[in-house]
Amino acid sequence: MMQQEQFTAEQIQQYDQLADQAIQQFQQILPLTPENKWDLHSDKNGFKIHLRPDKETGLNFSRGEGFLPYTIEQIMEVLNQVENAEKFDELCEQASLIQKIRDDLLVFYQRLKDMFIVVSGRDFVILQKRHRDGNKLWVVGKSIELASKPPVKGKVRGELKLGGWLLEEKEGGTQVIYMTWGDPKGNLPAKAVNFASSAQGQVVERLKKFMDQKHGKK
Repeated sequence: MMQQEQFTAEQIQQYDQLADQAIQQFQQILPLTPENKWDLHSDKNGFKIHLRPDKETGLNFSRGEGFLPYTIEQIMEVLNQVENAEKFDELCEQASLIQKIRDDLLVFYQRLKDMFIVVSGRDFVILQKRHRDGNKLWVVGKSIELASKPPVKGKVRGELKLGGWLLEEKEGGTQVIYMTWGDPKGNLPAKAVNFASSAQGQVVERLKKFMDQKHGKK
């Protein structure tokens, strides 16, 4: 079992501020407005993937969206167990909770798989916060560094600039959007970049399939 991290009141205050800023930025970037420059990548089976180029890294933001016939509470039962990402995120090799600071604030570790043999996987320490606003729930994270959690040997420490979920209650279920913006650090071949962008965009659809199986639906 992972030893729990101990955070000071000052650290928690800093994390709150950092997470609140991340939520605000997430809310600005997420909408499909002209100024946000999202391009439709695919539209299949009721699930849409949009990509947006990141000039700094040469990679893409990824945004997946779809309707899930489940309540926000049912979806959060899955997302609250961070290790479930291993089951519906094609890129995730391992996910584990480092510390639940409060019900709305937590720190977790995530490691991504190696790709195409020659591309080392990335790992991240992520600060995540939840924010409820009426029928919407924002679940937003970004990278932080912890001295007690250095990069794993053979992996490259990446940076999640911004990533997370918007769950919006609708009749009969929840409209779900998942967006990631990261800097994997190091050199990546184009095919790895394209594969990662597409895989991240498919997370919402894969979450639905996982929940359908969990709830005995075909």
